[in-house]
Amino acid sequence: MPLVFGLLVVFNAVFLAWQFFEQQNRGQAIVVMVEEQEGKPLQLLSERTDLVATDTPETINQNTPTVKTRDDLACYRVGPILDRDMLKQVRAIFEKSGFDVKVISMNSSSAKYLVYIPPLASAEKAQSVLAELQKSGVDGSIVTETQLANAISLGTVSSLDKAEALKSRLSALGYRVESQSTFSAHDEQWLLLTHVGSVAKTQIDRIITGSPQIRRETTSCP
Repeated sequence: MPLVFGLLVVFNAVFLAWQFFEQQNRGQAIVVMVEEQEGKPLQLLSERTDLVATDTPETINQNTPTVKTRDDLACYRVGPILDRDMLKQVRAIFEKSGFDVKVISMNSSSAKYLVYIPPLASAEKAQSVLAELQKSGVDGSIVTETQLANAISLGTVSSLDKAEALKSRLSALGYRVESQSTFSAHDEQWLLLTHVGSVAKTQIDRIITGSPQIRRETTSCP
């Protein structure tokens, strides 16, 4: 029995010594880990460059609104409108469509060309020649003015080319034909439409469609 008791005491002593050294080793390992963690600097998420979102030039350009300046707009004049009632109607249409409209007056001069057969010897002769022309499908009238009395007017045209074409036609029928130009000056009424964009420009063309005497012209803005 004393031998068994002695062995138990020795065994317990060895076991306690092993436990003591095991705890010492674990404590040192923990201390080392803590020291290593405490020595490592902390870094906030906002300080990490790989996680911070930056605005690229493409993103900024996409989010920047496009501002339309007056330099991108144009001014137009619509006319000429010779009839006062028609002027009021067309102006009202543009104003209801949202246009800034002003009425402007412009002085215009235009050339007209009178084509005629020179004065004949008598009114009877002029009437006889006029009857022959009408049989050939040519319309005309006898001039009663003193300077061209007994001449036969073949009409007034707006260009020299048209006058020459009419003269050639009558010359082919055997008649002597002449022409003279006259100039007339008159005031024209136009509508000034200011600061018009590309979409509104198309709307202008739609409004004046069907009125061949009215046209749209680009003009300087006031």
